[in-house]
Amino acid sequence: MTIVPRFDKPARTLRTLWIFVVLALALAFGANSLAAQTKSQSEEPQTKVTPEEAQELFRSVDEILKFASKDTKLPIKHSVKRELAGREQVRKFVETHMQEDKDAQRLQRSEASMKKFGLLPRDFDLGKFLLDLLEDQVAGYYDPKTKTVYLLDWVAPEAQRPVLAHELTHALQDQNFDLDKWLKVRDDDQHDNPDNLDTGDDEEQAARQAVSEGQGMAVMMDYVLEPSGHSLADTPGAGEIFKQNTMDHIGDSPIFANAPMYLREMVIFPYTYGLSFHEDLLTRGGAEMAFAGAFKNPPRDTREIMQPDSYLDGHHVEPMRLPRLADLLKKNYVGYDSGSVGEFDVYILLKQYSGPELAEKLSTAWRGGVYYLGRKKDTKPPKSDAPTPMSDLGLLYVSNWATPEDAGYFAKAYSLWLPKKYKSVTAVAEQKGRAWTTEQGPVSIEVAGSRVLVMEGFDAATAAAVRAKVLSRTSESAPRLMHDLAAPVWATLGILR
Repeated sequence: MTIVPRFDKPARTLRTLWIFVVLALALAFGANSLAAQTKSQSEEPQTKVTPEEAQELFRSVDEILKFASKDTKLPIKHSVKRELAGREQVRKFVETHMQEDKDAQRLQRSEASMKKFGLLPRDFDLGKFLLDLLEDQVAGYYDPKTKTVYLLDWVAPEAQRPVLAHELTHALQDQNFDLDKWLKVRDDDQHDNPDNLDTGDDEEQAARQAVSEGQGMAVMMDYVLEPSGHSLADTPGAGEIFKQNTMDHIGDSPIFANAPMYLREMVIFPYTYGLSFHEDLLTRGGAEMAFAGAFKNPPRDTREIMQPDSYLDGHHVEPMRLPRLADLLKKNYVGYDSGSVGEFDVYILLKQYSGPELAEKLSTAWRGGVYYLGRKKDTKPPKSDAPTPMSDLGLLYVSNWATPEDAGYFAKAYSLWLPKKYKSVTAVAEQKGRAWTTEQGPVSIEVAGSRVLVMEGFDAATAAAVRAKVLSRTSESAPRLMHDLAAPVWATLGILR
């Protein structure tokens, strides 16, 4: 389904679930009437849509669908069903899906990976955060399974019409390209196997999500701008203005304000960067390229969303090539989580620990990333509802860079993060700058050409065997990783699709 969370104040994987967020549009473009309807739910009495208002909203669906079709040049193939949903109905749906065993386990594994990377505090409750965010921020959604757009009985009608422009764009995407199938990219028995380092396409899924959301934002923006006689196409830099306003006012929502940087930026990525990506395509090739063209020839990773020229000029990053490691790792570790670390992930890592200036410069040199999180076999498995201790987990992270110099810069930056990630960090004298001891085990960072190998918490024998394979010149198959580091969270946030 499609979900549109919103900010409280005016002033912006669950494998099969996706997030659809609309943020800060009123701020960026002066739509004060819309902004006035998005006051904090905790600060003001709840609006209750009357039956008459609901019927008027239902009638507006067809009109706004025609607007979206004209704007996107995607034909209407059938009408869209519409329904009014109450808060309890939405909350029950969210809770039910977040409690499903397989989905809950995947989210728990992803949470552990983010904590091991240092992207989340060790005591952060990711599941609670996502549930609170969904409950607080939803403003409307489209369900591709039932072909229904859901309006909310607690959001004022005038605030829901621009949201409908966004949601009905997803309906048109669905009618023309089967949105669920297009977003999923791949679904097989190995997709969710943490021991399998030859699976997964969620970097591509993240890029496709940004395409879908960027288009939704563009149509919503055009709908808001239409009374002035303008559109995104004749408003240069509108996407950047939107992005900046979003970042400037993200603290207006207490939930966003209190979230770790990675989650804040991950939530808005498909909408801010997706909109900028859409603008570039619109400028280069018009509506045909920006809408249907992007669906027929989708970008491959978050790099192509963040750097549209790399997509437009066909400068794709080839999949990383690694020697096969699964059998080696299985000797002492049980696969807990695995996936890719994309350019977006690297950008946030650098921004969080080294600052925005280095993040902007160095993240563009990203040329691929793989991670594996393994639980030591000689440790007792935690209960199903308990987190795995960080000291029981080993993190393997391999990244490729544009040049050896870039690899060296990243390795140096990563080494400077260690005192921020661990309570106790001591350099190993005979391996200065390459090895450390911490309260969670040994850490090593090594560079070979344009490749960086990071190992945290692995025993010496496993680390030596991995080092010999990963840093050798030989390479084997190009792994298709289980999921991007952020994918399960993006998926969970999109629990109302």
